[in-house]
Amino acid sequence: MKQTLLIAGMLLPISLLAQDIPFQIKGQIASPEEPSKAYLYYRKGAENITDSSELTGGAFQFKGTIPSAVRGTLVVRAIPVPGKAMAMRQDMLSLYLEKGDIVVKGDKGLSDASVKGGKLNEDFTRYQHALKFTKPQYEAVNKEYADAAPDVRKSEEFQKGLNAKYEAIRKEEKAAQLAFIKANTKSPIALDALQAYAGSLPDNIDELETLYKSFAPAVQKGASGEAFAKTLTGWKATAIGAQAPEFTQNDTEGKPVKLADFRGKYTLIDFWASWCGPCRAENPHVVAAYDKYKSKNFTVLGVSLDQPNAKDKWLKAIADDKLTWTQVSDLKFWDNEVARLYGIRGIPQNFLIDPQGKIIARNLRGDALEKKLAEVLN
Repeated sequence: MKQTLLIAGMLLPISLLAQDIPFQIKGQIASPEEPSKAYLYYRKGAENITDSSELTGGAFQFKGTIPSAVRGTLVVRAIPVPGKAMAMRQDMLSLYLEKGDIVVKGDKGLSDASVKGGKLNEDFTRYQHALKFTKPQYEAVNKEYADAAPDVRKSEEFQKGLNAKYEAIRKEEKAAQLAFIKANTKSPIALDALQAYAGSLPDNIDELETLYKSFAPAVQKGASGEAFAKTLTGWKATAIGAQAPEFTQNDTEGKPVKLADFRGKYTLIDFWASWCGPCRAENPHVVAAYDKYKSKNFTVLGVSLDQPNAKDKWLKAIADDKLTWTQVSDLKFWDNEVARLYGIRGIPQNFLIDPQGKIIARNLRGDALEKKLAEVLN
């Protein structure tokens, strides 16, 4: 009888046999000075999950099930009190939800807490430790920006200096990421490192593909591995020399605009958003380039990743920043269809298209945009 039942079970569809993985998080941190709650954010399939837990004496707990291990974020946030200003600072910690008990423990807040439980969290802790040296460096540069007077922040010399410091830190960070990737090809965490190493729109696609193919088959065939493979395909489609993918999206008046309408001109496809600080800081450079070369067969097509129900903020930013060229958006935030088509993972980002629709440059920031236009238009 047992043998018959076993064979019958083997004939069931895999989807019926598959079971969600149970996880449990037990946390203990220093008790916050004001009443607070702990929150857990993660994805379960295509669904965004938000869970909350009472914070008693700094202790909290979460339980749940997931189809497969997934990265999540813990946040401790003050409970709003009527008539009292709410603290803006949020205490955060990234970790992996995986089978079994996960223990979060810290003498201070979440950001300084340790995570134990599961192979993924063990690898993730090693990865974070490898990059630990960059945190105080980034904080120092951010503080330099925050402490600067408003007029100093706007100066080109100050901005160039900060950018140079960020780039130096990023160079060290990428070296550490690459070392971790090469030493951990059997770990899914190395895929996290590869995505961070790649950045938002890389030029070293061949190198990234080689690194991806060095991963163990189980890592490549996992959900994150297959997603990264699709991202690689998207990056190839928007590489320099490729024909820019065609699209249609509505302008500020709801009228459809086609990329094909811009054939015959050098066109900068500029991805930005009203909520994006670096984008707004970059806009004056784009305005200057547009004003200088608009009479020389050059134009700009703005694609905004503004959020649903935020059209007013989008329009205000266009007016405030004096963006007089064509602007389009579907107001779907990071799900903007054009952004997904072009493999956009961070903004500001742009692509310079020649009159035949071919991509001739990408990620032109600051002076680089004007220099490239001078090269192709003069």
